[in-house]
Amino acid sequence: MTVKNNTYNIQEVGLAKALVRKGNICDIVFWTDKQEETMTIPVDGCGKVQVFYRYGKTKLKNTIFTGCNELFAQYDILQPCEYNQLQAWLLAKNQPNKTVIYHGPYYSHFNKRYNLMCKAFDAVFLRQYIKQGTRFLVKSEMAKEFLVGKGIKKSNVCVVGVGIDAQMLSSRQEECREFLYHTIKQDDCNLKLLYIGRFEKRRNIPFIIDVFKMVLKQNDNAKLYMIGTGDKEYLNTVFAYMEKAGVRDKIVWQEKMEQKYLSDVYQLADFFLLPTEYEIFGMVLLEAMYYRTIVLTTRNGGSSTLIRDGENGFILKSKDPRQWVKCILKVHKDEKLKTQIKRNATTTIAKNYTWDILANKFIAQYDALKK
Repeated sequence: MTVKNNTYNIQEVGLAKALVRKGNICDIVFWTDKQEETMTIPVDGCGKVQVFYRYGKTKLKNTIFTGCNELFAQYDILQPCEYNQLQAWLLAKNQPNKTVIYHGPYYSHFNKRYNLMCKAFDAVFLRQYIKQGTRFLVKSEMAKEFLVGKGIKKSNVCVVGVGIDAQMLSSRQEECREFLYHTIKQDDCNLKLLYIGRFEKRRNIPFIIDVFKMVLKQNDNAKLYMIGTGDKEYLNTVFAYMEKAGVRDKIVWQEKMEQKYLSDVYQLADFFLLPTEYEIFGMVLLEAMYYRTIVLTTRNGGSSTLIRDGENGFILKSKDPRQWVKCILKVHKDEKLKTQIKRNATTTIAKNYTWDILANKFIAQYDALKK
């Protein structure tokens, strides 16, 4: 993961910057198979975050950093990611008073490979976490349910969520010249639906097309805007589905857009659709809510933590598109309700889910670890 010239809302960077702003030293280690290097990210004139790109042994999406012991020894707190990563397990085993694991995934029938990996990990390594009382910070309520279900004490698992780095979403001065942005801005349609993210099976893209087709039957002045790419085969399947549904000419698609321009797009859309089968958290949910786009999604990591159904967004089942259409049309006709949901969504994120606010929760858990 590169941080050079990056405009994406990288979670590790957002948290590290927030911790530095609160007077701490916080650095990041990322794996690389290229040249080892150290990069520096300045933080608002109050410090810096160092990003160490280091080699490690990697197999089955599992990395162990083999030459970082001296580096790790310089820090009071070590925060590896994911309970089933061997690097996280090794740090928790060897340095239990310094290690807290930040975990996101949860069980889903959709994640067959991940489920098998967890089963193998649990058979050999899980007992150590339970025995020594390893502490976990988790991204969602569903992630907490996942770990507690494995026998980890509930008191050792704290839901902190994921934060938004608003600077990365709007840190620019130049005008956005992206095609999709100017299209959504200039379109005079009265109902604008939005999807941003990868085109892949778990995101259930054909379902979005079904919803849109049904919306058009009751409001032919609607448009669907989509930003994202994916495997060529799946993309071809999706576009063929659009053509067959007879809605391709009503859909505006762009493959990519720099993160710093997305705030403009969110603010011009009415509804954001994410009928996903599985989502560890979903940064797009944070972004859409923050920028006043009404979210319709399934129960997933992010929605289970962020959304109060009917108050600041909607959690629906992805089986019947009619339920989604009914919700969209009902809210769209009620300006008072629409305004209230948008306001509640923005307030939820601004008051609870920026990295500067969440950093206090992380620090509280670090302090508890040292007691």
